[in-house]
Amino acid sequence: MATFAVPPPQTRDWRELPDAKTIDTGTKRLVVFLDYDGTLTPIVEASDAAVLAAPMRAAIARLAQHAPVAVVSGRAREKVREFVAVENLYYAGSHGFDIDGPGGLRKQVKTSAVPILRAARSQLEVWLRDVAGASVEDNVFSVSIHWRGVAEADRPRVAGAVDAVLALAPFRTTLRKFSGKCVFELRPSAAWNKGEAALYLLDMVRKAEGGAHDWFDGVQPIYVGDDVTDEDAFKALAPFGAVGVLVAPADESERPARTHATHRLRDVDDVRAFLDALAARAEAPPATGDASTT
Repeated sequence: MATFAVPPPQTRDWRELPDAKTIDTGTKRLVVFLDYDGTLTPIVEASDAAVLAAPMRAAIARLAQHAPVAVVSGRAREKVREFVAVENLYYAGSHGFDIDGPGGLRKQVKTSAVPILRAARSQLEVWLRDVAGASVEDNVFSVSIHWRGVAEADRPRVAGAVDAVLALAPFRTTLRKFSGKCVFELRPSAAWNKGEAALYLLDMVRKAEGGAHDWFDGVQPIYVGDDVTDEDAFKALAPFGAVGVLVAPADESERPARTHATHRLRDVDDVRAFLDALAARAEAPPATGDASTT
């Protein structure tokens, strides 16, 4: 049986990942996917306070002039579109269950679950209204239960409320529970996630550009994200030679050690510099001959 001196990328410890600023995409066509919270903006206790900074918005807009850019978020599509406020991007909200994009692109997955999610949200709001620091966010195609600001002693109550809702009909057969950074999420029971959404969007870009199947050979997908929910996208895009960039500071303690990512950035400031470097490379004349991001 073959052995590896270094574990393959899908089993690597994220602390061993090389810096994404060292990658060389050569002359390949970039297609860039970006998570929102923890990637484009710092994680904050009040979810509505995660407003995009002007320099980050400028970096995204600059890159979007040269490459297709998609924002893939757990937030509602309308909310993340409002926060980012850059035109001609692809927006995938609720972990990709709700998508729009240039040319009138529109895709929604499992719309039948929306009223059930709304009912689950209402029940959770009642059960958690006296738990200080807990909040329930309506993402239309998902429900987020935030507990970052909840006292340690009360956190089991939050988890218990989520499990209790999922034990009730019709929730138990329609919804699934997922965990992220200090958040529980309820999503429709469907074979769909950020990874499936990224693959769908990659193919939509191909079709929009009139590419045949060999179009993928000349493309360099890049996915940047910080949460465990982004692992689905790192893994799904890997067969296309994607650069999976995990955003994690050295003292990161809210995620598993193993990742499907291939590279790492430390924080939101690193992400902005990385996007600016990608845009600068795309703007440079081909004759420069230096594709380094550094």
